[in-house]
Amino acid sequence: MKLKNLFLSLVIFSLGISVQARGKETKLKDLSKNISSEISKNSSDKDNREDLSAVDFTKLFNEAQNYYKLAKNWKILKCEPKSGFICTKHECKRRDISSYIILDKNKNTITRCDKEICEIFEGQFEQTGSFVNIQSKGAIGSLIRILGDSRYKEITTVGLDAYIANGDCTVANDEITIKDN
Repeated sequence: MKLKNLFLSLVIFSLGISVQARGKETKLKDLSKNISSEISKNSSDKDNREDLSAVDFTKLFNEAQNYYKLAKNWKILKCEPKSGFICTKHECKRRDISSYIILDKNKNTITRCDKEICEIFEGQFEQTGSFVNIQSKGAIGSLIRILGDSRYKEITTVGLDAYIANGDCTVANDEITIKDN
């Protein structure tokens, strides 16, 4: 009798598992049908992404080539910021600007002038594609990135505070006289 009860218990248990599995299988089939119908519905919608054939790659490559040549050809630039910010741990505040920088590829120098006082720093100049990247050497860390020979961005750090400037550069064909500090 005990054996018969054990056998019946196992049969009932396996039937219960079988019913649960079929119920889950049915739910998965229904879910699969819903996903398939959503996919086919969405694939019939118009693709809203920009058509790449509308982009004039020839124009883009010509502009990049022009910026590359301009970046390669300048020797001395004077860069004046249009906007500047001082960023601390908690905030970035707009800063009034009275300074400019002079970048000299031949001498590998960055000259920062604020009104009549100028400081000269040694720098590393490297062209990467259409950009010239400049990194200062020494205690004050400056990163300057110039597009061709015109627009620039500068990030200078003193400790963990940062000065960020954006502006325009002009080519200085002749030597610029700098009043050294």
